[in-house]
Amino acid sequence: MSKETPSRPAPLIARTTAGAGHIAVAVAHWAGGHTISEEELLRRIVKARGEAHAEKVEEHQREAKRAHKKATKLRRVAAEDGGLVPAAQSDLDQADREVRRHQVALEALGDWEITDIDPGQVTHRRKRIAAARCTVLTLPVAGVVVGSWLLDGVVLLVSTLGAVTACWARGNRPFELTVRPVPAELLADTARLALEAAEEEEPEEVEEIETADLGAWRQALRLFVEHAVAAAHLERKGGVLAVDLLQRLQASGLFLDKTPDAFPAVLRSADIPVKKISVDGTKALGVQYTDLTAALKRLPQLPVHLVPDLTQKTGESKPLPHQSP
Repeated sequence: MSKETPSRPAPLIARTTAGAGHIAVAVAHWAGGHTISEEELLRRIVKARGEAHAEKVEEHQREAKRAHKKATKLRRVAAEDGGLVPAAQSDLDQADREVRRHQVALEALGDWEITDIDPGQVTHRRKRIAAARCTVLTLPVAGVVVGSWLLDGVVLLVSTLGAVTACWARGNRPFELTVRPVPAELLADTARLALEAAEEEEPEEVEEIETADLGAWRQALRLFVEHAVAAAHLERKGGVLAVDLLQRLQASGLFLDKTPDAFPAVLRSADIPVKKISVDGTKALGVQYTDLTAALKRLPQLPVHLVPDLTQKTGESKPLPHQSP
């Protein structure tokens, strides 16, 4: 009896089958959203929360400013006319209530802080990305089916031949399943997330990590604010308003795309403490000297050209005039 040898697939079929497997694995890796790292998803969630908080703060500030203008106008009319009609008085009371309501909302919102994120939210966001990508993958298949049904069966034949050719061309060369790096813009916008993680693990290296993650423009902004607040303290002021800081920066050609309502969020993103302060009788959001000192863990430093000259000693005796013989 002759022993039968097992049949082997033809090299063409084996090559095409291997290529189809590698392409299927790569497509599944992409469609499942596994090209995006967990860190990037976490940072995107944090960024979305920060932007939502900033939008709420801006909305309450805008509405409070509008109600304050309305109340001021009605009080001016009352002072000129010696009083208000009942309808206008009701509008004034409503405007005052709106101002107080938005001020309470701003105090409740406070400074935005990064809180713990449930891992299920990261998984949910990845599933949403996977659903969107799978929908994109169904479009070519639906196009082939519709084209074959409405036009001609040649569309299906050409599509099948193209897919087989792609599988044969790939052959036994698997794809490298990688994860894309986190975008630099996202790292810069969520630098506080890295800083807080560093504080929990290695508190002694906070300053080094802070300098590395903040970015060049954030360091420049912190230095500018530090000099401005130190100069204001030298003039016996408690701090500097955010509007004044923005005007100085825009006069130098910086932050021209920022509005006074949005600039406090920029300061907070650079870890500069911002709250409502009073400077020369004007109450608005700004940077206070004591809060900045606590954030820097040292006294704010003055720029060189504003450091007072202490070389001239007071009470120094003047030399006697030279008398000729």
